[in-house]
Amino acid sequence: MMPDTVDTILVVEDDAVQRQLLEAFLKQQGYRARSAATLAEATASLAEGLPEAFILDAMLPDGSGLDICRQIRALPGGATRPILMVTAYDAAPIIAEAFAAGVADFIAKPVSLQLLGRRLQRLIQAARSEATLQAQVHQYAALMDALPDLVICGSYDGRVTYFKSSETCPAEMFELAITPGARLTDILPPESASALMRAIHQLKVESRPIAEYRARCQGQWREFEARVIPRDAASFVAIIRDVTERKAAERLREDFTAMVAHDIRSPLTGMQMALDLFERRNAGADQDWQAAIDVARQGLEKVARLAGDLLELFRSNQAGMTLLKGVVFPSALARRCVGEVALQAQDKRIALDIDLPDDLPPFVGDGPKLERAFSNLLSNAIKFTPPGGRVTVSGAADGDWIVMSVADTGHGIAPEFQAAMFDPYRQAGPGDSSGFGLGLAIVKRIVTAHGGRISVESAVGQGTVFTVRLPMQAS
Repeated sequence: MMPDTVDTILVVEDDAVQRQLLEAFLKQQGYRARSAATLAEATASLAEGLPEAFILDAMLPDGSGLDICRQIRALPGGATRPILMVTAYDAAPIIAEAFAAGVADFIAKPVSLQLLGRRLQRLIQAARSEATLQAQVHQYAALMDALPDLVICGSYDGRVTYFKSSETCPAEMFELAITPGARLTDILPPESASALMRAIHQLKVESRPIAEYRARCQGQWREFEARVIPRDAASFVAIIRDVTERKAAERLREDFTAMVAHDIRSPLTGMQMALDLFERRNAGADQDWQAAIDVARQGLEKVARLAGDLLELFRSNQAGMTLLKGVVFPSALARRCVGEVALQAQDKRIALDIDLPDDLPPFVGDGPKLERAFSNLLSNAIKFTPPGGRVTVSGAADGDWIVMSVADTGHGIAPEFQAAMFDPYRQAGPGDSSGFGLGLAIVKRIVTAHGGRISVESAVGQGTVFTVRLPMQAS
């Protein structure tokens, strides 16, 4: 088998006939061959450049092939070069000394050229693989060092294999002696270790869970965000960031927004009453006036809904969302939500399909809040689906979960907008200015408050599917 690339092999052999045979064989196999008969000639050849591999005779007139081996290993780049030792002495002590000096493999004289060729090829392939792996390791380490965050690698059972501190997470808050078998609980504060272990357990159902928690750092309580990413079937990478300042800014914005939303409600009530009074006094007087009143009322209702959404987000951030729980029948809930948006879909000539079995098992939850969540998903689906499209509501039981989906044939959502689309004040795309970016944020908080999860699958031009998973257990 010919080598993948043309490599240079240095043959160090004092027997002229054997040296010429080896050179001829290597050239026949597609290699470039250089040769030396003595230790001095081999040393001079190394000065011309480091070959890709070596075939060394154990015994030379002016020394040992092991002396050349040690020289090679000491040179820059020489640590991974494959060295094949040719020897007439295969005693165990000699072989052990050869491996200690850095020989990768050996072959006994008389030499089988076929066997030598195969061993040499495998040694070169192994060296290339190791070089590629080392390059990836260095690249990975450089990437980790460049991150401004704290990075932990480990196994799913909590053992730690790698730890990198950061400026935002000072090393003083951690025990940095990573010994074999060290666990998260050995190096992290209890709050950090518990949050990370919860996120690691979530890897079974989520690809990249996020854990938010508070921990004491240098005598102060700080807020952290941990993103856990699976490396393989048994290990993870956790990226931890100090988000104290960001959370403080978010709370300041939320407090201001809640204050504005609260103050808006009072004048809205007065304006609504004035419109009602004006409409009663001028009932049927003029269709144009009535149309103007309807437009004004719709605007007031929109602002009132916005104020309500802002206050609900604020309350859920401050003390968590309060649920008034009862028995929820998912099929009936979904059909009510479909009925609420039926006229909206009809006006746009959008088909509304329901694919729900009537015997979906009931569960404990806040029915009105869940109806609001699904109504928001349906309204969004209709809003972003062009006339003539289709919106489908489907559901099924999956073990201990109720799974319900809202699918549309709309414009789809670009990948760069999907990651943050459940955050407040985020839109589905740069051209979406029809809302305030609160609907999906409220949906997610309602679902999360029930112990559920929401996910999205979308492709531009192919539509979007929102999937909600809700636990059936009464918690």
